[in-house]
Order: sequence, then C-alpha cells, then structure tokens
Amino acid sequence: NLQLKPHTSWVSVLMGSASSNGDQVVDEVGSSSARLDELLKRLNGGELDGALRQICHRQQILKWQSLPERIVLVRHGESEGNVDRNIYTTKGDAHLELTPTGLRQAMEAGRRLKDVVGDDNIFVVVSPFERTQQTLLGLYRGGFPQDQVQVVDVSSQIREQEFGNFQQIGAHELARAEQAIVGRFYYRRPNAESSADVFDRVSAFWDDLIGNVMPSQCSTEPHDRTDTCLVVTHGLTLRLILMKVFQWSVETFETVWNVGTCHHVTLRKNMEKMCYQLDIKHSFPQEGSWATRPIWMVMKSKEASAETEQKLKMLKQFKAESNWKVLEELNVLEHEASTPHGQPHGKWLEIDRVIDKTENKRMQERSVLYTVLDYLSLPQPRTTQRETLDGRLMLGHGTLSREEALGKAKGTPAIDWDDVEFIDWWGSVLSYQGKMLREGGQPKEEEFDETDKRNKSRPSLARHLSASVQGFESPRAR
Repeated sequence: NLQLKPHTSWVSVLMGSASSNGDQVVDEVGSSSARLDELLKRLNGGELDGALRQICHRQQILKWQSLPERIVLVRHGESEGNVDRNIYTTKGDAHLELTPTGLRQAMEAGRRLKDVVGDDNIFVVVSPFERTQQTLLGLYRGGFPQDQVQVVDVSSQIREQEFGNFQQIGAHELARAEQAIVGRFYYRRPNAESSADVFDRVSAFWDDLIGNVMPSQCSTEPHDRTDTCLVVTHGLTLRLILMKVFQWSVETFETVWNVGTCHHVTLRKNMEKMCYQLDIKHSFPQEGSWATRPIWMVMKSKEASAETEQKLKMLKQFKAESNWKVLEELNVLEHEASTPHGQPHGKWLEIDRVIDKTENKRMQERSVLYTVLDYLSLPQPRTTQRETLDGRLMLGHGTLSREEALGKAKGTPAIDWDDVEFIDWWGSVLSYQGKMLREGGQPKEEEFDETDKRNKSRPSLARHLSASVQGFESPRAR
C-alpha cells in the first residue's frame, strides 16, 4: 500500500527531509514496517504454515497443468554401429548414420506416431548424434506432423553413453565379459562413461525438462497448449530415463533390456497423482519394458557334491579349533602394525572368505537354474516373491528374445514349492553372508562360533529391510 509521490527519494524519506508531505510518507513507511514485522513474526511462529503448504501445493498444480499430456520416448532407427561393430574403430560414435533399414524404420514410426499425436502442438527434444537427427527427419518424411512442431531442442544430455573415441576390435566382447562381473550399471570402459554416469546427466535433463523447460515453453491456454513432448534418443539413454521416472533400483535396471530400434514408449500424465505413467496402449509395441533376471533355485532334494560338503566341514572344524584363535590374534596384530594409527583394522580373515565362497559353491550345486521373465510385473519387493513366479519362469539361463523366452517358458515344468529351500537372486555377485542378510535367514547352528551364538538372538537386518518397499526395490511411479 506504500506509494511515493514522483521525485520523492527513499533517502529523503529515511532522513525525514522530504517535501511538505514527508511526515505522512514516513508514517506510511513506519506502518508498513510494523505490518512486515508482524507478518515475519507470524511466519516464524508457524501460524501461516497451513497457508504456505496450500500455496506450494497450488504451485505444483499449476506446474503440472502446464506440462504436456504425453511424453513419447523414441529410440533411433538401425544405425551403422548396430550392423557393424568394427565401424567404431574408424568412425566416431556421434557420426554414425542410419542404414537404409533404419531410415525405413523411422518413416514407419512417423506414420504410427502421427495417429498418437493427432492435432497436438509438439515440443521436440533430440540427441545431437547424427543417427538421432536422421531419425527425426525420417519421422517427418513418414508423416509425423512437422508443421505442428513448435520447438526443437537439441540436448547433449540425452546423447549416447560415451564409449571412448574409438573402440578396438574385440573391445566390445571383452567389455561384455567384464561388465558381467562389475555390473551393467557401474561398469565403465577406459576413457568412457558408466551407465551410472549417464544416469546422472539424464536425471538432470528430466528434472530440468519437467521443472523448468516445459513449464516455461507450455501455456495453459487451450489454443497454445503443447500436449506432446517427443524425445528422440538412444536405447540405453531411454532406459535410464525410465529408471529416473519410475525410480527403479539399480538391481531392477540391470534386468531391463533396450527397446527395439525406432520403437517408442509413451508416458501419460496423471494429473491427480502429478506424475507420468506408462501408457502401453499408445506405445509400440503395446507392451511394457522387457526385463529378465537369472535366479538359482536351491532345492531341498538336491545335494551338493561330496567334495564340496567335505571341504566345507573341514574348514569349519579348522576355524573352530582353539589354535585358530592364536592365528587370528597374530593376524590382527600384523594388520595393526601395517596400518596408520587410529585406523580400524579388518576382521574378515582369509578363512572366513574361503568358508563363504564354499557356502556359495554348495548353494549353486544344489540349485536349478531359472530365468524370471517379465520381471517388472512382479509385485514389490520383487526379490521376496515365491509362488507369484509361477508362469514367469524359463528353465536355464541365457539371452533370448521375448518371443523365444516366452515360448521356452511354456515347456518349463511347474515348481514344487515344498521342495524349494531358498531362491538365490544374486548368484556369484553376492557373498553367502550378503544373501543371508537380504533373505533374513540364519546359517545352521554348527556354522556359528561362540561370538555368533551370543548374537544369534538379535533380529535380522533383512527382515527389517524387506518390510519396506524402499529397502531394495523403489516404487515404479513417482
């Protein structure tokens, strides 16, 4: 409510030397200052917390009203690198182009997507790599309505994973072998990015797209609304965007495979929940992301080899002997002497490692190998499921297409769940100790030393964690 007459300076008001109306202005300043102090007092006292929460909620509603009704994620068409791995030895990844088949795929996708977007105004985000640029042009050629595109944003944040400048012959096969040990999410080739690195920039891209770019570009007015956002990107990048949107855990991400070239995933806005959800009806193909996970089903009726059983028994007996305590104390003293002062020493001795490794070997020898199909459709937390696996299991491990895997699953015999002792979801990636923590099980009585026996009555960490969906499996929607 404070209004100053023309040419009345704040300095003169504060100094009390304004013109004939200066005293009145000073009074108004004092009154406004008193009201401001009262407002700040009420804010600090929490009296207006409810109003502030309503304001924040209303801001969220207005933001989501401005966002497009759908976001369509498209993978590029077949590229030179998809048909010839050796081309990476002479040509930079960013310069790889579409094959004639890839261009046809893009044109076919353009015809499909024309029906999806209808008369919508369209906001396009595309990777700067040549194959994605050509895919967008192929979409236009196939009938995707270019005249409805309002903005084309070329974003380097959604480029392909960096694999290094050039890749030597055989490097891909070597990387695949190492990746199986390190994990698909964390493995990083020399002078390259890991999937974790790409996830960081993809997360920043999504947050900026939803939080800043789209709200500033889109209008809430019906005639100016941008109801479709088209994102033309790469297979891994698209998968990591879905990981961000649906909050997949790392374990879940590593079960999911890329969509096919020029296939697309459609996300539909849920205004009530203020999130984007999978729209299978308007995706191509009309199915969820294909995810598989190898498991080892430990059977009560199946025995480990006599050699493994004997080895495990001897190791435990050896550790239980009293003279082992002397060796343990010597090991600790040597470790303390070789580490900086005050640094805690490790207590996992070699005998413990060997026992754990042998326990894992025994478990695998007693296992039947299966692959869980359509892993994302399992209820959460997924790694606690048993009977719900019926109809989703394929006998054996291996990488097969969706159609081949589903066909093989039809011939998989039904599981006798009374004979199942334990489902190992982790294989050689995780120690026996780690598996027991996650499962909430306890080793057999003879596997404990005196210290373990004293601690046996303590509640299992895994029981606490598995009670919460957030423990190992994140919600699929925000």
